[in-house]
Amino acid sequence: MKQDQVTDKNLCMSMINQLKWDATCLTQKILETSDQQLRQDYINVLDRTFAEQKQLYDLANQYGWHQPMMADQSMISKVQSGLHNLSNEIQQSMMSIHHQQAQQQGIQAPTYYNTMDFGQGMTNSVNQQQQLQYQGLGQQQNYNR
Repeated sequence: MKQDQVTDKNLCMSMINQLKWDATCLTQKILETSDQQLRQDYINVLDRTFAEQKQLYDLANQYGWHQPMMADQSMISKVQSGLHNLSNEIQQSMMSIHHQQAQQQGIQAPTYYNTMDFGQGMTNSVNQQQQLQYQGLGQQQNYNR
């Protein structure tokens, strides 16, 4: 049977799938690791995994073994809208968490999530926290569980 034979295509596609799984597992480890050095090691391995997956994907695409499905504009718009909605939900959750923590600690909750998109808000929040720490006014919080 031809389907049971090991071919370059089958091997390449299997390796791509394994690298996808590796990336998923590494991402989970990164999200759950509190040790900064170990976290950075996982990030370095994840970066190499992405590079290897991209090389294999390019090879499979070059030989016609993998033809990506082209999304129509309505599907792209639907996904973008979903991501925007998810970003808004995350912002609201973060605001709620900060507000609850502030109430528990008797301090004012940060307001920078209200005025920016999620990615920009996170970048600015880190910059603001660094400025406050530099000025001796901020407190670093540990969110590790």
